[in-house]
Amino acid sequence: MDNRNSRENVVTDIKKNISNLKKIINSDTTIIAVSKKKPADLIEKAYENGILNFGENYLQEALAKISILKHLNISWHFIGKIQSNKCKEIAKNFNWVHTVDRYKVAKLLNDNCPLNKSINVLIQVNIDDEKSKNGINEGDIYSLAKKIISLPNLNLKGIMVIPKNTTDSKLTEVSFAKTKQIALELNKNFKGVNEISMGMSNDFELAIKNGSTMIRIGTGIFGERN
Repeated sequence: MDNRNSRENVVTDIKKNISNLKKIINSDTTIIAVSKKKPADLIEKAYENGILNFGENYLQEALAKISILKHLNISWHFIGKIQSNKCKEIAKNFNWVHTVDRYKVAKLLNDNCPLNKSINVLIQVNIDDEKSKNGINEGDIYSLAKKIISLPNLNLKGIMVIPKNTTDSKLTEVSFAKTKQIALELNKNFKGVNEISMGMSNDFELAIKNGSTMIRIGTGIFGERN
């Protein structure tokens, strides 16, 4: 009984969290529910409450859930680190890939893309030049963008960032503002490349203020991870 009540509380919280999010943000902003470590039934509950985009970090875990939920019209976003040997399955199963930071990966995604499908991709930028983070350096963005544009099965849509982990919102805003400027310059050179995947549960409002078009929300929808 306790487990059932606990589960019911989680589902109630998911509904409430999604409702609250939608009151805060503009409908132009895409909410990506970060569903790593969350079971398929909770993803389905979020879907039933209007969330259509889900982000996964780990391929094998994601593939199991994608198979279970194939009856739903979910747009799946790969938001984790990409290993070259995983590109084939990522290309087959995901609609969006947020973490492209080198041409080798882009080429593998393109070459393994199924017939009659194209993949929306974002270039991951290491916005704060952190050695511990993946992502391309700011100075190499245009070179990579040009190469991706030439790949017929990929649609370059914009950039993705994960700023430095800090409690200082002023530092975070500096990173977000810098990202916005990079995105604006990129859009001047490449038509339709205007998406900014930026902002998570603790800073999404600041991210939207600085031009984010896609926010990645985990605990803000599903609650704290167990």
